Amino acid sequence: MVATYTCSSVKAQNFTSLFNGKDLSGWYTYIRNSPIDMDTAGVFTVEDKMVHVSGKYFGYIATKQEYKSFHLSLEFKWGAAKHAPRQNRKRDSGILYYFSSSTRDKIWPRSIECQIQEGDCGDFWLVDSTSLTVNGKLYPPTNNQQVIKTSDQEKPYGEWNTIEVICKDGKCTHIVNGVVVNEGTGANVREGKIALQSEGAEIFYRNIKIAKL
Repeated sequence: MVATYTCSSVKAQNFTSLFNGKDLSGWYTYIRNSPIDMDTAGVFTVEDKMVHVSGKYFGYIATKQEYKSFHLSLEFKWGAAKHAPRQNRKRDSGILYYFSSSTRDKIWPRSIECQIQEGDCGDFWLVDSTSLTVNGKLYPPTNNQQVIKTSDQEKPYGEWNTIEVICKDGKCTHIVNGVVVNEGTGANVREGKIALQSEGAEIFYRNIKIAKL
């Protein structure tokens, strides 16, 4: 049985925009093996009030600000292009959160990921020794591990999807198109930046907003 999310589930709903629709103010870019803010290939661009991620090279845009207790909401839809090494694989991206400023930029930094991948939206990825307890099972710190969502709520290719991530006091909830699909407690990281990945697939993001809880 899936849980349907309602706004009353969260106390604070005073959202502020993380993306102004014009440029990447408040964010920085990182492309693998490149210095910060040296996206010379234009992997991350702004088009028609959307963040356009080409997916050509692995990397991310990350917020300059760190967040502790928050409710993040954004929309995404897939583009057509796929790039090496994922030409014949599922389209892939993701939201990294609790990415500490003390963690160096790399592919991929220590964080918790809300997976955005065809058929897998809402999975947890516990990246670089993060840990969480899901459904009574402890996923201890290790290199990288996946915790599969409870249901598939992604819309068909080409349609916009809404992803929400709610984090407070070590509890992390992933919501896809209004349905809770994954929830964990006891996170061993609880503050950090938020990043959107480029991982071999073209994707568009819009209406990126956050509420502090």
